[in-house]
Amino acid sequence: MSPQNFILTLRSLACTRLLAKRLSPNDNSKNQIYLGGDYKSLNLLPFGDLNEDATGRANSKRIRLKASLDLAWIGTEGAFEDARGANLILYPKYPEVRLSGMLVGLKNRGPASVIARREANRWLFLGISDSGKIFCHAENPGTELAVWAENLSVTCEKHGVFCEFPITDSEKHDAISERLYQIASAGWIRSRRLDAQGASHPCESENCGGYTLEAELGIRPNGKADPDYHGWEVKQFSVRDLEKPIGSAITLFTPEPDGGFYKDVGVVAFLQTYGYKNLRVSHERLDFGGIHKCGDRHPRTGLTLEIRGWNFTADKLESIDGGIYLVDSEGVPAAIWSFTSLINHWKRKHARAVYVPSMKKSDPTAYRYGFKVLMGKETDFALVVHAIRQKWIYYDPGIKLEKTVAGRFKTKRRSQFRVNFRQLSHLYHSTEWRDLRSIIPDGQSHSS
Repeated sequence: MSPQNFILTLRSLACTRLLAKRLSPNDNSKNQIYLGGDYKSLNLLPFGDLNEDATGRANSKRIRLKASLDLAWIGTEGAFEDARGANLILYPKYPEVRLSGMLVGLKNRGPASVIARREANRWLFLGISDSGKIFCHAENPGTELAVWAENLSVTCEKHGVFCEFPITDSEKHDAISERLYQIASAGWIRSRRLDAQGASHPCESENCGGYTLEAELGIRPNGKADPDYHGWEVKQFSVRDLEKPIGSAITLFTPEPDGGFYKDVGVVAFLQTYGYKNLRVSHERLDFGGIHKCGDRHPRTGLTLEIRGWNFTADKLESIDGGIYLVDSEGVPAAIWSFTSLINHWKRKHARAVYVPSMKKSDPTAYRYGFKVLMGKETDFALVVHAIRQKWIYYDPGIKLEKTVAGRFKTKRRSQFRVNFRQLSHLYHSTEWRDLRSIIPDGQSHSS
């Protein structure tokens, strides 16, 4: 397959990124495909929920986590076949991530002529689509596509074991910068949000700055842990001056606890045990809130945030039961967020993120977005764990139980982990401030 036809095929399949790996002799269908000795690849490839794999060999002491991949092989004529046995496997002991089962059940044995071999300098190509599907292709050394990859690999953008090759026209600006430039140029935008069907509605809640930006980008709420726009997670933050865009705190993710007292007995019993009365309202209400930082006992809830099961010397997950624990004075877990659940929340959604400043005005509510944006690239879950340990990321819940006018009780659940804006750079291997006006001069932006 020629490089030109390959790129056209990927575009036709709605792929927005192209990752490629030069295969070593040990990268084969028997030994699996090595994706790195860290957690970076977990933020590059879309995968299903990461769970403990209990199907290993008898008496094996190797702990491993496994997640399915929606992967298909592209043939030489552009047709593709799903690889229904493809999995991502994480070996926490090393740590190490590998790609497995890529050839299981394939009718077309063409990929096996490359992947089953032990020859060096073969190439594996992974086209990543916005839907989360991976379109895969492999080439032996010396083919036109392999030579093209060798030549580009000298100057390509590196992501761990992967090279990233351009998939759009090189003359055009990247899609995210172009669209954000258009939004910033629009001035004040009436507050709105999209529903799941794409219909627009007025928005008057506190977090409408994010909803309005998502609406301008055409992002519908779907609950998927995938990037928002062409491979980028888009987050808005409030500022006083768009030319000096320094924000306060930003919500990173909002996972519910998957262990501890909260999970075992439910949110009502949790609030009755660890919550406190809200004396500022006239009706009956219990709250559970406040900033909980690692190692600090919260004066109101009496709980302390801890990290268990992580080896900071080797910088790896040490225990399959490890996670972020919220414990009482006796060390009993009130709530647990397992590392596997947190990886599932963090994973690909934050591989590339752009933080967009905004200002708000009232009557009617409207938002204006800045040209100066913060771009974060290359993250991995180890950075998140370190940031929690350093108290840069903290738990800031908004959970309550209140009695309604009708005499019934209702709950609100919001378990959120936040980070101070000035500490965002610690979550990425690469960050840069980008002024969209210098990237896209006036009059040169294309229509969206």
